[in-house]
Amino acid sequence: MKITATRTLVKSAPELWELLDGEPQLRHWSERLNEGDGAVEVTAREPGRLLAWRSNGSRTVKVKIKLVETGFGTRVAITAKAIDGLRQDDLEQVLEELAEPQRRPFTAA
Repeated sequence: MKITATRTLVKSAPELWELLDGEPQLRHWSERLNEGDGAVEVTAREPGRLLAWRSNGSRTVKVKIKLVETGFGTRVAITAKAIDGLRQDDLEQVLEELAEPQRRPFTAA
């Protein structure tokens, strides 16, 4: 089953990329989508534009996230393939998390 969720977020592509790229982040997204802690294999990476991976947990999930900057923010498209159990709401929840403001500690000037 293949599902897609798309939304324009009021964040830059580099800001979103920082939230997506890296092993801890990929593990977090994989656990959310495949309901388990499985191995994560990156299958495609174009910094700031595209991230695709496959993970195995209670279900095998293939995920692709595309980022396209627009005049107002960044259009985020998430496509996922899973054997069973993955829903549109799961991808919408990922978009909700990405849209949330990030808290960063103050730095001394």
